[in-house]
Amino acid sequence: MGLNLAQIDRLLAEWAQKVDIANQNLLDLYDLPAYQRLSGMGNPPSNVTGITQQQASTALTAIERLFEDLELFNQQIDRARRLRRELPALFINDSQLLEIEQLLTGMSIQLPSIQTPLAERGLVSANQQVRAISLAELLDRMSIAFAIARDTFVAVETAWQELESQLITTHQSLAHLQQLAQKLNIATPPALITAQAKFNEIQSQIDRDPLGINRAFVREIAPLIDNSRHELETLDRQRQQLQADFATAPQLLQQLTQLNQDSIAAYTESQSKIQHSLPTIAPLPVAEIAELELWLERLVAKFAAGIIAPVRVGLTNWSHKIQAHTIAAASALTANRLPLARRQELRGRLDALAAKALAKGKAEDPVLTDLGTQARQVLYSSPTDLNLAIELVRQYEQVLNQRLAC
Repeated sequence: MGLNLAQIDRLLAEWAQKVDIANQNLLDLYDLPAYQRLSGMGNPPSNVTGITQQQASTALTAIERLFEDLELFNQQIDRARRLRRELPALFINDSQLLEIEQLLTGMSIQLPSIQTPLAERGLVSANQQVRAISLAELLDRMSIAFAIARDTFVAVETAWQELESQLITTHQSLAHLQQLAQKLNIATPPALITAQAKFNEIQSQIDRDPLGINRAFVREIAPLIDNSRHELETLDRQRQQLQADFATAPQLLQQLTQLNQDSIAAYTESQSKIQHSLPTIAPLPVAEIAELELWLERLVAKFAAGIIAPVRVGLTNWSHKIQAHTIAAASALTANRLPLARRQELRGRLDALAAKALAKGKAEDPVLTDLGTQARQVLYSSPTDLNLAIELVRQYEQVLNQRLAC
């Protein structure tokens, strides 16, 4: 027993829904940039090669067959709808329903005849085969074609998107490192040259064969970029540190110069104005400081020319030399000022003892007066006999303490 009218209407509605879904999915497929580029919709198709060309050709052939089958599919549904609309309101006979049922469920779709190879013919076999399939079988065949096309175009679209994104990131990294090398005024590192060459090779292949590109290129280029980045950023940090060191170097040189000048003045004064047995240190020869200044100028010139590693070593050695000379100059200044400081300390000490004698009523003591006079003459004469001054102040203090003890 065949389908009744309600079943026919329900079946028509189901097929109509499938047609709508199929059309929507095909529209979504058409909207894929990869499909439009490969099919040449509105523009010449992309000139793909290799694996991409092979799979795209298969997918485009599947789409063409899908279009043909979809036309057959729609024609079959339209015939069934037309027959349904032509049914009378009353007294519908079974043959009319059966005809619609046959269109929707039977082997009613005629496919183009295919040539039968001679090797497969019998004596009375026709040289062509007439084929017919059902709507369900046609839909299955269309679904297979759609899946082939969908998978290919989505794969190409994904490959293009991922590769282009990776290339943009890689290009930005390469450009940044090239600029950094230029800023450092050095030759492009070999690893960066190799990375750029690989990048150019891959870039030229993306449009032609995105599916055939070895995705390992990212793993190949990334270490080269990382090595270059490490090398250049290390040099850049050294350059920045050198800039900071060069900025403070003149101050260090000036500090050493001032210390040495003070040491020279103290040495000259202590030698000319004081006779003493205290150890003094000869100041640093001015020529050595001048040599340090010339050395710094040479380093600055090399740094301006983009030389980093040798300059870094040279400036480190220069800094060590400055530091050693500064320590030596500070020690010399301290030692050379010691006789002057000792004389000044004795003058102050004598004044304090004299004030104490006055306060205790001993200022008129003849021995103290004589010792005080002798001590002042020695302390305020030039050159000062420091050893004699020390002895006279010691005697003055000793006598004062004796007088106060009585």
